[in-house]
Amino acid sequence: MNTISLMFGLVILTVTASILAPMTASGRLKRNTTVGIKTRHTLSSDEAWLAAHHHAAPTLKMTAWIGWILLAIAAVLCFMQKFPWALTVTAAGFCLSLLLLLVAGFRSNKIAKQYPSS
Repeated sequence: MNTISLMFGLVILTVTASILAPMTASGRLKRNTTVGIKTRHTLSSDEAWLAAHHHAAPTLKMTAWIGWILLAIAAVLCFMQKFPWALTVTAAGFCLSLLLLLVAGFRSNKIAKQYPSS
């Protein structure tokens, strides 16, 4: 896998987190089966969905900020022709973003378990 492929992967994760963070914080992301943190517990009721996603919003926002910062650093490193360093920064950003999204999902599912099914 080359640097550009990893960068596009990080861009996709970062854009997704950037779009979802404000939607989840404000409650605009209604329960659906297409976008969001979809587990048996988060989909069990509207209250569980909203609480879980509201709880995930800060982690999503942090994921977005970290992603944009690391993408900018990696881009500068590419312009400086420091490709091994750019790959390292991009790979670290990709792994960190995945980890943060998984943490948000697990924590949100734990919150959603507290709500009864509808």
